[in-house]
Amino acid sequence: MTLDFFDDIELETTHPLLLEYLEPTHELYFKGKTNDVIKIIGELLVEHQKVTDKWIDFQQYFNGDLAWVLNQEQGLLAKGPESIIKAYENILKNNQLNLSVVKSDLKHDEAIVIILGKSFIICRDVEFKRIL
Repeated sequence: MTLDFFDDIELETTHPLLLEYLEPTHELYFKGKTNDVIKIIGELLVEHQKVTDKWIDFQQYFNGDLAWVLNQEQGLLAKGPESIIKAYENILKNNQLNLSVVKSDLKHDEAIVIILGKSFIICRDVEFKRIL
């Protein structure tokens, strides 16, 4: 167990950590061959970091090892929140791959993220009581 100290508590209702709770889930399928898998992975990484502000691990939504999946020339690339999948979709389109997106209309209830330094808690509601 590690003990991290923090200076303040942040409460957020719009934060990258909440995307999978507040947005519908989409599945991104692709078909096509690319000669530069490493370039696509790099572009996906950069875009992922922009959308998630580096709060969510790059491999979180991909269907296994990214290089392996792209070398299969077709299949499910990723499943995740709409805004992240749209970012991935733009990268694949720019690299001339054929795409198909299966959209889910399911959205989750409201959610809040409580950020405590490097740690966080995702919940529906929070209540604070002053004890001193």
